[in-house]
Amino acid sequence: MIKIFIDFDGTITRQDVGDALFVRFGGKKCLDYINEYRNEKISAVDCFYSECNECIDIDKNKLNEFLDAQEIDSSFIEFYSFCKRNDIMPFILSDGMDYYLDRILKNHGITEIPFFANHLELTPLDGSLKVSFKPSFPFTDETCDRCACCKRNHMLTLSAEDDIIIYIGEGYSDRCPVHYADIVFAKDELQTYCRQQNVSYFEYRGFADITKRLEILLDNKQSKKHFGLKKRRQAQLAAREVFLGG
Repeated sequence: MIKIFIDFDGTITRQDVGDALFVRFGGKKCLDYINEYRNEKISAVDCFYSECNECIDIDKNKLNEFLDAQEIDSSFIEFYSFCKRNDIMPFILSDGMDYYLDRILKNHGITEIPFFANHLELTPLDGSLKVSFKPSFPFTDETCDRCACCKRNHMLTLSAEDDIIIYIGEGYSDRCPVHYADIVFAKDELQTYCRQQNVSYFEYRGFADITKRLEILLDNKQSKKHFGLKKRRQAQLAAREVFLGG
């Protein structure tokens, strides 16, 4: 079976909603936390706690208005239809917050794709429409703090040994999971990283590009050509090392 794992912020959405949200409601101090995290000075969890601590007295209506204005890749809906037609299972893996993922996906009629993300609770203040942010992290990894929601663990847990694993991403939190994918679609920062790490990938600008490439790969698989969908040796070895506790 083919399993597709998809980043959310900046991949499905037009911009990194999480970063934009915290800067919008927490101020420019949140940019400092983001930079500290990307420079590996603080963990992902510590970054989120710091950002949420900056978000006080948030007007819930304004928050939702901000989220309702977020755009997604216009070709994503057709990509999802393509997956359904071809019995491909998509999952969304995000190191963002489930509150805004759920709202944005539902705004665009996307209700059937399973997603995994960090949890954000909006705590009412004095019975008003003002709220504070309370984050929690149900999907951390016990040995790695690069991401608060470990995408690698989801990929390996949700996939069987003979599944073809496809990963689609663009940014910092996508660096780890590409090492465990058989096929990678990359753009922006992730594309640069894959080149540096010698991880083979297909470049894309939008989901229409991915759909076209997958149509070719599926045709190659049906005709049993050598360069169709297949397992990637390096990904298999990386997964084996995880399961063996390496």
